[in-house]
Amino acid sequence: LQCEVCLPRQIASVAIDSSTFTRIRDDATAFNLQVALKSNADIVLEMPALELTLTDSSDQPVLRRVLKREDTNAPAELAAHGEWNGVVKLEVPEVADRVTGYRLVAFYP
Repeated sequence: LQCEVCLPRQIASVAIDSSTFTRIRDDATAFNLQVALKSNADIVLEMPALELTLTDSSDQPVLRRVLKREDTNAPAELAAHGEWNGVVKLEVPEVADRVTGYRLVAFYP
């Protein structure tokens, strides 16, 4: 049957507890995204993906990226009432000079 049983997905039980998006000083086109995810579920959940939207000075999107757990080196699961903290380096030479802000959303693809 080639069935696959995955961990539960409850995006309403996952919150972005904190995040920062900062330019790396030595590299004008690279940024670090730091993020902390927190679960308020009573069960282990599948680690969600992240959608990062970089914005310009008018808060208009200039680039969107989906970061799967493999991109963030996150574990496959988020423990019951657990937390995960990670840092992701992003190179965005095509829009780096226009980036002034960001939006971050956790979701299940």
